[in-house]
Amino acid sequence: MNQLQVKHFSTYTRLEDKDIRTVVVLEDESIWWHAPGYPWQPSSNDGLPKDYKIAHFVAYSRSARDGSRYVAVLEDQSIWWFVPGHPWQPSSSKGLPDNYQVADFQAFMQDQQTVYMLRLQDQTIWMFTPESSWQPLPLNGLPLKGNTQNLQQ
Repeated sequence: MNQLQVKHFSTYTRLEDKDIRTVVVLEDESIWWHAPGYPWQPSSNDGLPKDYKIAHFVAYSRSARDGSRYVAVLEDQSIWWFVPGHPWQPSSSKGLPDNYQVADFQAFMQDQQTVYMLRLQDQTIWMFTPESSWQPLPLNGLPLKGNTQNLQQ
């Protein structure tokens, strides 16, 4: 059996049962999840583009009723989300600047709403909810290094 390395991992508390879940992406791009007391299980990549490469990965619990979610930013900068038992779906990039490059990515729940946040390589920070397009966070007041004249204010 090939010995693979972990490329990404994310851990969260599943709200349905308060168990910890750990999800990893291996260097072959396969996705696996683990629950305490059970062996590692492969997760689905159905719906992701052929030859996908994951650049950023986050797993979180949406709610006790709605279960787990995974979100991945692929190397081509597209954003995808996943609900276990369903195929991966593309997410919106509406509102992000042309040719954006994601440096950091987070996904979480606020009240009953999914929130994605990302930092682009130009140091701008953006927020997304399914009810709105991507919106920049104001950066005025941050003592950022370099030329910040072109950053969102």
